[in-house]
Amino acid sequence: MTRVSLRQFVVLSACILIAIPIVAQTVTGTLQGTVTERSGNTLPGVTVTARNMDTGEERVSHTTEAGFYVISYVPVGKYRVTAALAGMGEQTKAGVDVGLNFTRIVNFALAPQMAETLTVTAEQPRIDTVNGEIKKGLTSQEVIDKPVAPQQGPTAFLNLAETFAGFSQNPTSGKDNPTASSGSSINFGAGTRGATFQTDGINNDDSSENQHRQGVALSTIKEFQILTNNYSAEFGRGYGAVVLVQTKSGTNRLAGDVYGFISKNKWNSVDYFAAPGAHLPPGDREVYGITSGFPIMKDRLFGFFSAERNAPTGQLVSRRDVPTATDLAFPRLTLNNDTPASRAFLDNIISRFGGLTPNRTDLGPRVYEANVNIKQPDKDATGRADYEMSASHHLSTRYQYSSQVRTATDYIIGAGVEPRRRISVWIGTPKNACRHPGG
Repeated sequence: MTRVSLRQFVVLSACILIAIPIVAQTVTGTLQGTVTERSGNTLPGVTVTARNMDTGEERVSHTTEAGFYVISYVPVGKYRVTAALAGMGEQTKAGVDVGLNFTRIVNFALAPQMAETLTVTAEQPRIDTVNGEIKKGLTSQEVIDKPVAPQQGPTAFLNLAETFAGFSQNPTSGKDNPTASSGSSINFGAGTRGATFQTDGINNDDSSENQHRQGVALSTIKEFQILTNNYSAEFGRGYGAVVLVQTKSGTNRLAGDVYGFISKNKWNSVDYFAAPGAHLPPGDREVYGITSGFPIMKDRLFGFFSAERNAPTGQLVSRRDVPTATDLAFPRLTLNNDTPASRAFLDNIISRFGGLTPNRTDLGPRVYEANVNIKQPDKDATGRADYEMSASHHLSTRYQYSSQVRTATDYIIGAGVEPRRRISVWIGTPKNACRHPGG
């Protein structure tokens, strides 16, 4: 029997994934800069090495005759960047933060016969000086620090856009709901149907409504970014904002979190301006989740998984129009349609209202208001693996499963529905992000 090594298996999997056409490409950042002498003369042939401080993976490049180097397709994270040349010593800059779709400039000035390594802690610049894209972003820590209503579950990631200047609220009720045809909540002046979405470089658009197809749990986001203008043709399709989400991966350190959120209507107060005697209907919401990143093979193979459950139960206020006594007194059928079958059909429809009469005529002549029972469990789970095949090749694969069930009773017989929505997505790294050429 033929035995296949782990390396052979991973390489074979990479080839299969590469063979699949994948057009989205922006899942990484870029490092570039110049290396000079202290006098200002450029230095060719300098070896520039970027080592990820969390995973140990390395990228290597060499300076050109003009002293320029570039390291493309660098995974998002913090790096220790070193420039070294025989006879000129070396210089190291630690804590260099490479962001999503961001070009980081790191310049070096070497002194002849430098005998020690100079370590400089670098801070992340807020402006990309290399290209003209108008973009705004949040790191994983900024995502967690931002107050976002946890009851929205994986859809809450879209609320991060409210942080940025130029955001406009979607005035349509039911936003981010494909069944409501209301468009996305992402609106930066180009309308709610102009946005396009990517998760880990893969298109995440709903095929008909230009909304996001699948949510992302906040605790799994490594970086969140929105491009609002001047972005390149690789993003395509949308004429409005582009929403990029890069998820977390495992590292050499075991790390993760466990979180929970519980809300009960009985703990909340009634709106100050509510009508006298108004009260909140019974309702509970429980959100639980866990994430974990871990090494499988140090500096080579890493794993990450997450799971989240968002389960609101209780009652919601529902308003419906019901027929009035005056409506029922009118003739229901024209002469040619007044048949026993037609009368039986209309009687059946009217009977479903159960004799209800309007009780909120202050809102309309036919409005009836009552509480309905709901149960809406949402589940989301992800698994991700990253393999550093060599200094030039990196393989990443991610699987996500999402489930939504909307159960609600109704006081109109037959009106209650239970829509179900389940999505499974398998993502493989785009082929040009799998290769990291030096230059």
